[in-house]
Amino acid sequence: MLRVLFICTGNTCRSPMAEVLFRELVQKGKRENEIMSISAGVAAWIDIPASWQALEVMKQQGIDLAKHRARSLTPELVHAADLVLTMTEYHKDAVLALVPEATEKVYTIREFAAGEAGDVVDPYGASVEVYRECASELSKYLTKSWDKILKFTEVNEGKITST
Repeated sequence: MLRVLFICTGNTCRSPMAEVLFRELVQKGKRENEIMSISAGVAAWIDIPASWQALEVMKQQGIDLAKHRARSLTPELVHAADLVLTMTEYHKDAVLALVPEATEKVYTIREFAAGEAGDVVDPYGASVEVYRECASELSKYLTKSWDKILKFTEVNEGKITST
């Protein structure tokens, strides 16, 4: 089973939204037995629920985020993941500082999806509209990544590349 790990700062906004949006893609593609997703934060307060704005935006899309509880990034999570997608370069650097040998499986979500530099801006504390824009950006990158992830699960036995 392919394990995709999404990383942000507190694991209450971007990475939980990415996790459940990706899970929706997996379910629509009928790949639940092949691909799983999880999320964590580089500075998470353990067991905190997703922000109310993230809950609301996901609810508007028919996705329930109510059971989410924040978890901290650990070396074990990185080692267990086949692909690590971070929201920012800072998060990518934090993952690699924790597990330096993970370089070939850690990417920012923009880098992996579109070969672009840049970060997904943190909506923490902003309006529901800002969260909606963030979720839309995440959906765009996840959709762009989908074919690459499917190729990896079906064809490649080796490493994921961002090209």
